[in-house]
Amino acid sequence: MSSLHTEYIGVLGRPHGIDGTCVLTDVVSPAKPIVAGGTVAIGFSRDFAKPYTVQEFKQNDTRTLIKFLGIDSLELITSLADNAVYARPEDIGIVSADRYRIGDIEGSTVVDEAGNSIGIITDVWLLPANDVWVVTTAEQATLPLPVIDDVVKNVDIEKRLVTVRLLDGLDKVDKHEDLESDA
Repeated sequence: MSSLHTEYIGVLGRPHGIDGTCVLTDVVSPAKPIVAGGTVAIGFSRDFAKPYTVQEFKQNDTRTLIKFLGIDSLELITSLADNAVYARPEDIGIVSADRYRIGDIEGSTVVDEAGNSIGIITDVWLLPANDVWVVTTAEQATLPLPVIDDVVKNVDIEKRLVTVRLLDGLDKVDKHEDLESDA
């Protein structure tokens, strides 16, 4: 188990050749590339991922390739297919001050800029473009809040309070009153 490797990088896809090199799919491009000799964790989830040493990491506009020390055959790399790859934040250029842990966010109260209660963050979606914090309102509606500067205005971890500005229409995402009948 490797709790330090928390940042999702992508999924090991098809082999690239027969030497153990693999195509990384669903790639979240890191701020800085993974360096040879660095470690990543591989597994179906962060909690059960195992560390591997990166031998080579190549990325361009069309594909990302990764090779690991000790994984030098088609059979070995194929056995890791469909597993996710996780890196340590500092290894890929993420500064901890820029990020929040899921446990710090879930359960936080969300208010608008006037202090009106919107709801409680009940889920966190880690998506390629930006994360989404799912808020459950008092009416049990769900409100997906994109974690972008235009929406999230302040996060107070100690008070577990998130202040947001709702974009036009964002508060109507889970309401069906505007939908026409298919009949």
